[in-house]
Amino acid sequence: MTTLKEFLSTADADSTIALGQARAFSEQVLKPIDERMMNERTVMGLIGMESGETFMQSLEAAPDSVMPARVKAWFKPSEAGIDVTTPSAIVLIDNIASAGAITEAEAGVLKGYAYITVAPFPRVTLHDVLLTRGTCPTVAVTQSGGYVVITTTDDTEMHNPRLLAMNPRTGSLVRIESFRGVSSAGTYDARVPSEWRTADLFVDDAYGVVGAG
Repeated sequence: MTTLKEFLSTADADSTIALGQARAFSEQVLKPIDERMMNERTVMGLIGMESGETFMQSLEAAPDSVMPARVKAWFKPSEAGIDVTTPSAIVLIDNIASAGAITEAEAGVLKGYAYITVAPFPRVTLHDVLLTRGTCPTVAVTQSGGYVVITTTDDTEMHNPRLLAMNPRTGSLVRIESFRGVSSAGTYDARVPSEWRTADLFVDDAYGVVGAG
């Protein structure tokens, strides 16, 4: 399955547009093997009784030199079936379609049985997009009594802004905590671990609404 990082590498450079693209994105992924096994019942269910019966008759009528008896046996309703992604299954379906027993469209339905359409990112947020791209804005904050308090000036989608500290040894920001469930305009706090209370602190500001508490 495509990761958000992979998707964003080819999405629009404007992260707001990329967010819409990510939420609308869908792709076909391979089902687990036990869910893509095909037997006679599966064939009938996918392309109907009439076409399914023609498919099975063509399969059974094929000489053993073309279609070994053990392969035919896999299609019996009592058997688990054949993995439709295997080369032998694809060739079998294509040969039956080429012989005119089923249509090319029906062959596509049978071969497509191995896949399911998924939408990987329906709930992704702008915060997620900016974090993944490494472009999330931050604002400096200060701690008092072991806590950082922020006030958001407008509603946003639900997200968890990171509380970051500047690591003096590496010169890079590290996440030390998060503000949980930020959405409605209001005040939020996060505890600062004791070892970071003298460090420079920052908070994600993906929506431009964060102010000091």
